[in-house]
Amino acid sequence: MRIRPPRAGRQQMTHLTGQGGPALDDRSLAGRLVQEQRLQPDEASAIVREIARILVGGHAAGQVHGDIRPATIALVGDWSSAESGKAELIAAPAPRPGESLPYLGPEQIERQRVSTAGDIYALGAVFFELLAGRPPYAGTEPERIGSLVTVPGQIDGIVTAMLAVDPAERPRAEDVVAVLASGLSAPPKKIVRPSRADARRSRVVSSALGVLMVLLLPGLVFGCWSTLRAGDTMSNVGGAEPLADILPTSFQLAFDLSIERDALRTDAALTEDFLQITDRSIEAWTGEVEELDTEGDPGLRRRMERSAAAVERLSDIRAAMRAGDRSGKVVAVEVYTSAVNGLFDLAAELPSFQDDELAKQTRNLELIGSVSEVLGFERRIMANALRNGRISEQGIADLSAAQDSWATHSASIYARADPATRQTLDRISGRSFEVGSHAVSSQRAVIRVLNARAVEEVVRQLEATADGRSVDQVWLADAARYVQDLKTVFVDSARRLAEGIDREHRDAQNQTITWGVFTGIALVVFVVLGIALLHVRRRAVDA
Repeated sequence: MRIRPPRAGRQQMTHLTGQGGPALDDRSLAGRLVQEQRLQPDEASAIVREIARILVGGHAAGQVHGDIRPATIALVGDWSSAESGKAELIAAPAPRPGESLPYLGPEQIERQRVSTAGDIYALGAVFFELLAGRPPYAGTEPERIGSLVTVPGQIDGIVTAMLAVDPAERPRAEDVVAVLASGLSAPPKKIVRPSRADARRSRVVSSALGVLMVLLLPGLVFGCWSTLRAGDTMSNVGGAEPLADILPTSFQLAFDLSIERDALRTDAALTEDFLQITDRSIEAWTGEVEELDTEGDPGLRRRMERSAAAVERLSDIRAAMRAGDRSGKVVAVEVYTSAVNGLFDLAAELPSFQDDELAKQTRNLELIGSVSEVLGFERRIMANALRNGRISEQGIADLSAAQDSWATHSASIYARADPATRQTLDRISGRSFEVGSHAVSSQRAVIRVLNARAVEEVVRQLEATADGRSVDQVWLADAARYVQDLKTVFVDSARRLAEGIDREHRDAQNQTITWGVFTGIALVVFVVLGIALLHVRRRAVDA
């Protein structure tokens, strides 16, 4: 094959014989196509491979043929088998106007410049014609052979690469030989490359998908974390609901029983009105306990069983009190104390809440048992002192300790109370609850005894309004009224806590569902983006 070196600028097409042989126009590939229109992929591949082998040497020497088309390719030998025939480059008549156009690379059409890449494009166009029965259209993006006829992926890939718009993206002649000699296996990735437009499009799509996955990943992680957090809150708050629901009636009964206990301690008279109030509290509490579902909380079930047993033991004691029998006072006080402490301590069984308001309300309710004990201790000391008309030094010390404890608890409760509870506390204590309710009559009497270290003045003031009653009974009645007022405040507070827990549980359920759905959607989108990214990259490799 005589191949001249390429020259810059416009060139005329050369018509040279391959291997110095004769012009075999009657055996040219163009004549074969007139007869058969298209060839089988293995025969077409063998012909192109032979021509590519011829081009390898010339291109290595820097020479360009410049006029590869079916008319310049001859078929020599027996082509009944693709392995027996031979293909050569031959001289051919000058092409008619437009005849060479389908075999010219875009750069040749635009600049009339030939190159080794132009030979590869022309050979690719011949390859296309052998397979499809017509050459590719002369445009900026030749058709892909695989979209017209069924061919092995190796041939589809190499034809696409040979017809690349960008000359730099076309394979070399030796690459074409290597690919076509490799049989039906996939062509080497470094040889078969997509067009620049396809590669750019693949890079843009891959980058966009990758960016979307990166942007979606924090949302997916946050969604998982939020779902788990909301689920944990739902479980935590949901587990507290049964206990919170029974707290209001439990506190109500505990306050009523503490008044009866303190009356028993101080030998104070207990009116039927107070006893009936407790009767109603026991009835309400017992009804709620019977309906309480404790199957999922063995600890709560055992505690409620103990409290119910303690309340049941009080039946005989309360009947004796109604009859005026206080012979078993010491034992009765112990039974009362056990029942009262068990009911107040239910608040301590509540879990720690993440919500600040629920946490503060719970902490306040946990203090009520201690407050009840302090006030009961104070009432016992004061009742004895008023009854005897004097108070010992030990009594002063005990009363002072009780008063300090009460002031500390009241300040802590007031600081944590919600606005509604504060307003109620201000109303029942003359706006002095946070310093120990010094504006309440029974509490002012305690302060006066501590300041004077005597009870004479307090006795005289109480006798002025006694109406024939003993001064200790007058003071105890006032103290009992104050405890009843405290009961109303804290029972309402327990009820609001139960409502808040129920509301928090519903919110946590909704958040768990919402975050779960969001996370599920985000995960599906993330997986879809990942599959799409893998698909785009696989197509880019296979292209």
